[in-house]
Amino acid sequence: MIQSILLPLVEGPLAETAKSYAFWLARKESGHIHGLAVVDLKSFEIPVLGTPDGFMPSVVFPPQQESQSLLAEMTALARERLHRFAAECAAQGISCSTNSETGIPGEIIAREAIAHDIVVMAREGYPQGGEGHNLDPLISSVIRGSIRPVLVAGKEFPARALVVAAVLGSGREMQCTLANVSSSRESGEEILAPAEIYLYHHGVTPRRQVIIGSRASDLICELMTSTGSDLLIMGAYGHSPIREMLFGSTTERVLSHCGSTVILQS
Repeated sequence: MIQSILLPLVEGPLAETAKSYAFWLARKESGHIHGLAVVDLKSFEIPVLGTPDGFMPSVVFPPQQESQSLLAEMTALARERLHRFAAECAAQGISCSTNSETGIPGEIIAREAIAHDIVVMAREGYPQGGEGHNLDPLISSVIRGSIRPVLVAGKEFPARALVVAAVLGSGREMQCTLANVSSSRESGEEILAPAEIYLYHHGVTPRRQVIIGSRASDLICELMTSTGSDLLIMGAYGHSPIREMLFGSTTERVLSHCGSTVILQS
């Protein structure tokens, strides 16, 4: 049961989609949304060319007076965003609270997530966002650091997708495909068996599918398209850092190339 939702607030075309997911979850479970605005400390850094001996730092902070002026401006914008969000929640009868923090966004969001059941984030719109198909660095940081599941909103909002996220096995009709990408059918079935039992205990009867192949991210995205699925739920960053460095991260490739909404648990 999802009772408390953490929603980091951003501007941009996909911000409304993330907000729609948070509102849907809150209404379904009579839950509470906590709106968080983060003033990024990196906004105060000025990159410079450092010296090989490390005598000069790679970043410096602007003069104190300019920093204070910039901080005041960004804090005011954060408060204005929180005020608009609180007014929107009140208009829709949704319980909410808000606060703003100054620091490193990924660390702040991961820390705040401890007090909530799930984190809902937009796919893009953050100050340090990725370019093209690159995953936004903030999303990656939150997924790695959060002990709670992270819902990364897709480009659209299909309400039926949240049945799984809100209450797994709540009794409502849904179709679930339990999939594993493996080098052999035997090893894939071995992994899926205990997962299927877990879902049975929660009232969900999944369709099992073992996909033979090596490019897990491509195969997962293809499966999402072929089955017409609305929501992908998967583990995140399960391989060693060395393997990720050599072969790339399945998590990041899926988020970069699959437009569906994804819930991840690291």
